[in-house]
Amino acid sequence: MDQAPLPNRRLRLQRRLRGWSQDDVATGLCGVASGRGEAELGVDATMVSRWERGTRFPRPRYVRLLCQLFGLSVEQLGLVRDDSCERIELVLDLRCHVDAETVEHLERVTMALERLEPTAISSRALLGPATGHLDAVSELLRTSASGDIRRRLCSVAGEAAGLVGWLRWNLDDAAGASACFRTGLRAAHEADDGELGAYLVGAVACRLPRQQDPADSLRLLTGRTMGYAQADASPATRAWLAAKEADAWARLGREAECLRALERSGDLVEGLEEDEPGRPRFTVVDRGWLAGERGASLARLGRLDEARSTLRPVLARADPATERDRLWLLAALAGAHVDAGEPEEACRLAQAALTGAARRHLAPVVHLVREITDRLEQHRRCHAVQELEARLSL
Repeated sequence: MDQAPLPNRRLRLQRRLRGWSQDDVATGLCGVASGRGEAELGVDATMVSRWERGTRFPRPRYVRLLCQLFGLSVEQLGLVRDDSCERIELVLDLRCHVDAETVEHLERVTMALERLEPTAISSRALLGPATGHLDAVSELLRTSASGDIRRRLCSVAGEAAGLVGWLRWNLDDAAGASACFRTGLRAAHEADDGELGAYLVGAVACRLPRQQDPADSLRLLTGRTMGYAQADASPATRAWLAAKEADAWARLGREAECLRALERSGDLVEGLEEDEPGRPRFTVVDRGWLAGERGASLARLGRLDEARSTLRPVLARADPATERDRLWLLAALAGAHVDAGEPEEACRLAQAALTGAARRHLAPVVHLVREITDRLEQHRRCHAVQELEARLSL
């Protein structure tokens, strides 16, 4: 007599705890496999459903990828059967030897995950694979690796911690983001990686909108903090840090200082080699990016016509790889229209930013839209404002 299927309640529970659909799990598995340079998967929501219902058991390759996606062990995901041969195969498949080739692979995975963060992929969906990757690197650091291998492994761990920090930042988890950035700084210190350390200090300086203190951000960005300064950063990161400094000056209403920081960022961008990566944190640092940063700062300074004329062409040519930045700039442009007394256009742009931010779980942009709504107090009778408020209340 055939044995009835035994549902995998652990796998289903862990998926639901993360707010993922079965399709999210399938997409996440494909992303993890792609980041590891593996062949394309034939997985979909139906297959995930069969695993959860117990009508099918995932093959060892899928078990390994599920563990990395969820950042949990085979036992925690209910993926162990009483099959000695299969258990041995899993152990062999999950084992990893720490050598130069392994570290290079981990660096490639880190970059692949970083490339996904600015796109339209949900931060919540990406958090599992990124956390699983960080856990795997952390586990390897417990081995006897030493010398150059350990330093490189620490750099990978620091950069992966920074990525997880940004994802938590996107999800409105300020404490979690800060903890990740500071953990990354410890790893950068052990690796003697000044470029990574300077970048992570900049990450610490980027507060969530409701917590922003521009004076404190400037202290972190312009001084030698935690042993690092802008001079330690790569050229691309220095350009990014200078733009963050400009934003802080703009929030304080210090126009001259803001424009000087933007000019410095521009000089650095012009000096970048065409194929120079924006690591750590994969960020496209080029003229288009700088124009967006400049437009957002001009909007904060009240130079509305310049801000609008700068941001509109940037938004028109934005591509899917820069979806995160596009949503921020939509919110910045919406704010410029509020100051110009144009509530309908402000609400149209804010609605577009809100839709995208909700889809990819970018909570800081949602907070910016709320701030815009608060600034539209005198236009409460406007239908567009009422629609925006209704969307925010959902």
